[in-house]
Amino acid sequence: MSFQSLQKKIFVLIALSLLVLSPLAAGDKTVMLDSSDPPAAAVDVLVDAEFVLTFTSNVINMKVSDNNRSCFTLLNDNGESVALEVLMADDQIEPEFKRIIRVKAHENLNKDSGYSIVISGKLKAKNGSTLGEDTTISFRTAP
Repeated sequence: MSFQSLQKKIFVLIALSLLVLSPLAAGDKTVMLDSSDPPAAAVDVLVDAEFVLTFTSNVINMKVSDNNRSCFTLLNDNGESVALEVLMADDQIEPEFKRIIRVKAHENLNKDSGYSIVISGKLKAKNGSTLGEDTTISFRTAP
């Protein structure tokens, strides 16, 4: 085997290695809940509060918005479902809101009561990644 032939094979091996490893070097692109306002475990939450949920990736793009609207459940402390609104901007018009989903109960919540917002692990980002497992944000309303 000639030196040039060996160089070509090494070059091809390096190029293939870079193609395989580059997604790993770019960092984990899995979508995650970055923050919640009000935060998890908050107390004295207003009965008409709107939760602003910020994720690590675009979760409102039209490719995933229909799926993601169905990924939120609001439960009272008895485990009963409470009607919920899921609000999303249009990422084509307002790209600065592409990582934000707002949720709010259709009607005022009961005072001095416990609630949980459950985000399904099926929540999907524009990049195709999913939350993977359910995420729960528990809180208590003001007396």
